[in-house]
Amino acid sequence: MPVNLPPFWLRAATAVTQALLPSRCLLCGESAKRVDLCEACCRALIGNAPACAQCALPLPSAEAACGACLRDLPPFSQTFAVWRYEAALAQLLPRFKFHHDLAAGRVLAELALPILRQWPGWQGVDRMIPVPLHSSRLAQRGYNQALEWAKPLARALPLRLDHAGLRRIRATAAQTELDAVARRRNLRGAFEASPLHGEVVVLVDDVVTTGATVREATRSLLRAGAREVRVLAIARAPEPAPR
Repeated sequence: MPVNLPPFWLRAATAVTQALLPSRCLLCGESAKRVDLCEACCRALIGNAPACAQCALPLPSAEAACGACLRDLPPFSQTFAVWRYEAALAQLLPRFKFHHDLAAGRVLAELALPILRQWPGWQGVDRMIPVPLHSSRLAQRGYNQALEWAKPLARALPLRLDHAGLRRIRATAAQTELDAVARRRNLRGAFEASPLHGEVVVLVDDVVTTGATVREATRSLLRAGAREVRVLAIARAPEPAPR
């Protein structure tokens, strides 16, 4: 016969169980002491430096901006991506984004927080706004990965998290199979922002690939009255190899 424990005792029993049972790495299955990622897999996450200060494109050496940003200045003022989208992160992030593995998102937030506390881009920020999903995509996926990643960061920093300040008003084709030009065309008019009165906004996304999504979202925020938009992402994809 099952025993119905009061909520306090249930939480206590869960905490004791978690303390006694060793955590396992989400990627390789080895024991993990600090977070649900072992030391070897933590070391396999590659920090995104050096990188373009404007769009966070990985660069071979420290430069102020990449060639693409010098030719066509993005509407956002700066971008910070914690890691490069390769190696271990290229395995972990898709689990969080596409496979309902919210534990992977929690681990990424825990590991990113000490790095993000040192980011000078927080100075003067009024609110964080995650890149939204269209309602049809949200219903299909069940959660917005950018919002889920931003929640623990906003609590810890602390900063105002505005999950309704930007809306995706047009359903678009998935970006993954499109090239850079098609991505920009695909996203035109996709976002709408609530009024902003000269505020500095940190726009939060999971991964920046070509920058088309954050460019279009930034334009909407600026039209709504934002004074400045800074982009924050879990990862930045390297420049694709020439075809």
